[in-house]
Amino acid sequence: MAKTKSNAQRDNAAVETADVPEQVVTQVGKAVAEIMKLRQTFEEEMASAHTEEEAQDLANEVETAAVRVISDQGLTVDQYNRVIAAAEDDADLGERVLSACRAA
Repeated sequence: MAKTKSNAQRDNAAVETADVPEQVVTQVGKAVAEIMKLRQTFEEEMASAHTEEEAQDLANEVETAAVRVISDQGLTVDQYNRVIAAAEDDADLGERVLSACRAA
């Protein structure tokens, strides 16, 4: 769900999130776990979509649900995306997020 960013923006995000508190890592990990479940359900339902409109409606529902999951963890979508982007660039942070996801 991380949005594409320019290298400068990604570098700034990585610098800002280099010392991500454990609570935030846990929140992101829980959100990732829930979003993965949503995606699995989406893929299963997508197989039964008969029209492009049905498929788009499903995609919109999943996106709305993902935003709600992130919000329910006490995060904004921007915070979530910044941590995910930083985790992609920082192996240690990435492992912390994966561990939190597995524990969720």
